[in-house]
Amino acid sequence: MTSVPSTQSTATTVAQPARGTQGGDVAQELAGFLTGLIELQCALAGALAGIITLAGSDKRRAGLFTRHARPGREDVLTPALLARMERIGADLASLLPDQARQGRVESITLPRAGEMYGSETTYRVIASPLGAAGAVEGASVLVLSANADAQAALQVVGLAGAKFETFLWRQHAMQESRQKVLARETLELLDASQKGPTARTMGALMCDELRRRFGCSRVSIGLVQGPAQRIRLASVSGSDEADRNGPAVDAIEAAMEECALQDVELVYPAPPEAERDPELRRVLRSHAALSQSFGPSAVLSLPLRVAGDLVGVVVLERELSDPFPPGSVPLVRLAAEFIGPALWTRRLADRGVLAVARDRIREAGAWVVGPTHTWAKLIGLAALISLVLAAVVPVPRRVTADAECKAATSRTVVAPFVGYLREVKVKPGVAVREGDELARMDTTDLELQAANLEARRATVALQRDAASAGGKQDEAAMAEAGIREIDAQVNLLRSNIAKATLRSPINGIVSRGDLEEFIGARVEPSQALMEVVRDDCVIIIQVDERDIDRVREGQRGRLSSRARPDQKVEIEVRRVNPVAEPVRGANVYLVEAAIVTSPAPEWLRAGETGIVRLDAGSTTVLGALARPIVEQARLRLWW
Repeated sequence: MTSVPSTQSTATTVAQPARGTQGGDVAQELAGFLTGLIELQCALAGALAGIITLAGSDKRRAGLFTRHARPGREDVLTPALLARMERIGADLASLLPDQARQGRVESITLPRAGEMYGSETTYRVIASPLGAAGAVEGASVLVLSANADAQAALQVVGLAGAKFETFLWRQHAMQESRQKVLARETLELLDASQKGPTARTMGALMCDELRRRFGCSRVSIGLVQGPAQRIRLASVSGSDEADRNGPAVDAIEAAMEECALQDVELVYPAPPEAERDPELRRVLRSHAALSQSFGPSAVLSLPLRVAGDLVGVVVLERELSDPFPPGSVPLVRLAAEFIGPALWTRRLADRGVLAVARDRIREAGAWVVGPTHTWAKLIGLAALISLVLAAVVPVPRRVTADAECKAATSRTVVAPFVGYLREVKVKPGVAVREGDELARMDTTDLELQAANLEARRATVALQRDAASAGGKQDEAAMAEAGIREIDAQVNLLRSNIAKATLRSPINGIVSRGDLEEFIGARVEPSQALMEVVRDDCVIIIQVDERDIDRVREGQRGRLSSRARPDQKVEIEVRRVNPVAEPVRGANVYLVEAAIVTSPAPEWLRAGETGIVRLDAGSTTVLGALARPIVEQARLRLWW
């Protein structure tokens, strides 16, 4: 007997899950057969219960596969009895076919569950081998009552066990039949696709054939393109030419890239075997996005290879309610093995003269820098193309200018009224918060004036009351007006007294205002006493008028401070002053830039200077060297 396929169950077995898409169905079919076989053997032999154990192989572990008990006698299969039965089955399966053919009969005495010591039950246990192709694949182990005819039961069980080899033969024949069907379907698919005169037409025919044969809603083929070796959609079913602007193109190419990166066929939704076996788990995020955005649908993607190198991916989509059956996956896999070389060969044949020349030049370049005399070839090639590279290779272009860091927010603190400085609370460099006390004015004169006015108000109020009592309404009205005037003066004095305490208007640092020497001196509202600045800075760039056309809002660059030239600060232009100003003998434009480095450097302080280089597109080495000369010539040599 030739090799018989070896399979395993996924329901009542301890064997490993089947590998591949089709193995799970074969294992389930085997599990169903063995379950029916042990039930039949127990019925023919009148057994109380029975189990089937299988020998180990490269695809399964040895041990218990399925078990059965007569209705109402499930208590027979105790853990102790099961362990003895498994050991008997394993011993029988390990024998040679001639030694195991007679089977085995044993008596087993076990204590009854829940009974006291001395209460025991005796069973007759028979074991019959399950053979195939001259080898012992496993054993049926049945439990009989103590007075049963074990030899007669063993003969009946052995005859029934012959169905196992017949079942394996049938599975083997079915698998060979499936392989023939796969080969025929693949040849028909390739024959239909060969009718396309070009690679694009050939890919469209392949997509249409795959869609028709597998009931797909859409089939797409992507091929490796460009220097970056990215997968790009080349053909799609239902169209002779792939529409690059279609809404699903990005999602399909993302699924193709996901398949190409893992270099393995991907099935969405993932098969149940993937949950039980970590080796079968795959990343399916892009496939899920494709299904949810343009479905829902079941998605199958397979890599296309030529001589082991990945050249493309084919993606098949079906309705989610009708996923890909396990038997169709091997056919698609076999078709993909032929689609890749056929489509890639046709694509190479469709190349134009320029494309062929490009590929030949690339091959020649590979030969030039081949393994022989590599260093000499590289040095000679570098000397030959250095001038060309200097003329065509782009390099970053920069606008270089001096810059100064200034505080983005500053507030000047002035005297609230003409008076005398009484007390100073802070010095330059001290951090303050909004509302903190900075200094205090002398309010003695104001308080005396307020007291004098309040005394006058009391006198005028008495006069008003006397005039009103005497019926002199005119005098009373004049007195009332005088009271209001005095109240206004008092309120003004009280307001100045309240403002006598100078407080910080913002959170920041005192930058100017060392007023220790001015305590007791006369100050006025037009006189700046202190300045409070925040720690955030703005960069003022002095751009020469020759470079201002290359500066715009939103432009990025870097600042190198003279305090720390080793650290670069990212900046962004926010405003360009439209008027030039003379600065140190040069005509410059003041450009305001903000710091975009996050977090902002704490060491950068207001007043620091440095050099800014703004990104201004790209140029070449020769362009950068020749630009000043050309511009100077244009400025002078004209008429």
